[in-house]
Amino acid sequence: MRVYVKAKGRKFFIPVPLCIANLGISIMQSSLVQRHIPEKDRKYVNMLDYNALRKCISDLREYKGLKLVEVKAKDGTEVTVII
Repeated sequence: MRVYVKAKGRKFFIPVPLCIANLGISIMQSSLVQRHIPEKDRKYVNMLDYNALRKCISDLREYKGLKLVEVKAKDGTEVTVII
């Protein structure tokens, strides 16, 4: 997955391998991280089905080049996420 950010005349490119995304999902699911999430926000994190999310990320491997997100703000900032 590739994340492109354009802000105030600068361009950033952040490569995120899908295996790292799966690792991030596993870390978010751990009790150590869950303890440090504020109580008011914990209900939103607990609504996520981590197994389904992990399966979706593994299915995305077949769609290389797919644009997931393309956002352009009024101040000229652009964010694009491509598989």
